[in-house]
Amino acid sequence: MFAKLTLLDGLIVLVYFTAVLGIGLYHSRRNKDTEDFISGSRQMPWLAVLGSIVATEVSAATFLATPGVGFSENMSYLQFGVGSFLARIFIAYIFLSVFYAAKSLTIYEFLADRFGNGTRYTATLFFIVTRLLASAVRLMIAATGLSLILDVPYSVCLGIFTLVAIIYTGGGGIRGIIWTDVLQAIVFISCGLALILYIGQNIGWDTINHIGANSGRFDIFRFSPTEDCNLLGWINDPKIFWIAVIFGFISTTAAFGTDQDMTQRMLTCKDVRAARRSVVLSGFISIPIAALFLFVGIALFAFYQVNIDAELPLKILENDSTEVDYDKIFPWFIGTQLPSGLRGLLLVGVLAAAMSSLDSTMGALSSSALVDLYRPLLKKQTNQECGLFLSRIFVTIFGIALALTAWALKDAEGFLWLTFKIGSITYGALLGVFLLGILTKRGSDRGNWVTMLSGSLLCAGLLALIETDHLSLGWTWLIVIGTAWTFGFGSLWHEKAPQSKRPAGL
Repeated sequence: MFAKLTLLDGLIVLVYFTAVLGIGLYHSRRNKDTEDFISGSRQMPWLAVLGSIVATEVSAATFLATPGVGFSENMSYLQFGVGSFLARIFIAYIFLSVFYAAKSLTIYEFLADRFGNGTRYTATLFFIVTRLLASAVRLMIAATGLSLILDVPYSVCLGIFTLVAIIYTGGGGIRGIIWTDVLQAIVFISCGLALILYIGQNIGWDTINHIGANSGRFDIFRFSPTEDCNLLGWINDPKIFWIAVIFGFISTTAAFGTDQDMTQRMLTCKDVRAARRSVVLSGFISIPIAALFLFVGIALFAFYQVNIDAELPLKILENDSTEVDYDKIFPWFIGTQLPSGLRGLLLVGVLAAAMSSLDSTMGALSSSALVDLYRPLLKKQTNQECGLFLSRIFVTIFGIALALTAWALKDAEGFLWLTFKIGSITYGALLGVFLLGILTKRGSDRGNWVTMLSGSLLCAGLLALIETDHLSLGWTWLIVIGTAWTFGFGSLWHEKAPQSKRPAGL
C-alpha cells in the first residue's frame, strides 16, 4: 500500500515549484531579443553550464531507470562512461572550436554555411523527430514514476509536468533553463545520497556489500562474451568492454556535437575556452553520478533481499507467471517504503527529473524551429518582440507535442535502452554529416540529404530486423553504420560550398 503524502512532503514540493517558477520569472525580464532567449548573449558562467549539462544528462532516464539496471544486472553500464569521457574531449577541442568560430545561434546554421539549406533542413528535421521521441521517453519515465509514488493517474502527472515546464521555459529562455538545471542537478545528487544513507542505516552497510558482492552486482568490466564465443558473440554483446567504449564514444559525440539540445547550453559561454571547461569537467562528474544511481539499485536489491515480505511491482507475463518490473523499482520504493520528509525530497527528485527532460528540449526545439526552419523557409527576419513571441509559441507547441508523444509511449518497456535505440536511427546520419563538414572539404548539399535519408532508412530497417530476431546484430552498431554510411558516401559528392556570411571554422 502506498503511504499518503504528509504536510512536510507537500511543503518540500511547494518550495521546489516556487524556486523553479521564480527562476523562470526572474530571467524572463532579461530576455530582450531572440539571441538573449536562445544563447543568453553568450554570457553564462561556465560553472552554471556545467551544472546544466549534468542535469540534462541525468534526467529521468538516469534518476529513475538506472537504479533498475543496478537492481537487476550489475554496474557494467559504467563501461559506456569511458568512451563518453573521451568523446567530450573530442567535442571540446574539435566541434566547439568550429561552432564558436561560426558564431551561429544553432549548430544547424553551421551546416547551412558549410553546405547549404538542404543539409540544414534535413538535419533540423532529424533532430526534431529524434529529440521529440527520446525526450518523450524520459518524460514518460518521470510521469510513470510520479504516478506510482502518488498513486494518481498518469495523465494528471503528465499534464502538471508539461504546464510547469512551459511556464518557466517560455519565460526564462536559455538562462532560465540553465539556472533551473543547476538547481535540479543539486536535487538529483542530494536524493541519491540521501536514499543510500537511509538504506544503509536501515539494513547495514555490510549487508549491502555482502549481498551485492555475492550476487555479482558490483561487477563493472567484462572483456569477453558470457555465452557465445564466436564472432557474433564478440561483436554483438554491448556489455563487452571494447564494444561499450566504442558505443559510448560515438553516441556521446553524436549527442554533444549534433544535438541542439546539448550543444545549445555549451554555446552560451563567453568563449570557447570556458565552454571546453564545462564539457570536459562534465565527464569527470557523469561517471560518479551514474555509479551513484547504479549503487542505489544495488542497495534496493539488498533491501528487498532482507525484507522478503516487502511488496514489489510486478508485471504479468503471457504464461501467467510474474516477474519484477525493474523499471518501476525505484519509484515503487519511494511510494511504499520511505518516511515523511525523505519521501518529499525524493518526490522533488522525480519532479526535477521530469523538468530537466522537458525544459532544455523545449528550448532547443523552439530555437531550431525558429532559426533553421521558420526564418529561412519563409525568408523572414523577425524584430525583437516578434522573435521572442514566436520563440515562446514554439516552446508551447513542442511542450504539448512532447506530452502527447509521452502519452503514446506510456506502455513501453526497457526504459533506459529505449532512448538509445531511438537515437541510433538518426544520430549516425547527423554525426556523419557534421564530421564531413568539420574534418573534410568534401560533400555537397544534395549528396548530404540523400545519404542522410538513406542512412537513416537503412538503420531503421536494420533495427526492425534486430528487434524481430531476423538479424543477429547488436543494435549498438547501428549508429556506427549510420555514421560510416553518411560520411563515406557523402564524401564521394563534391561541389563548391555556398557563400557564407560567417567564418565556417576549419
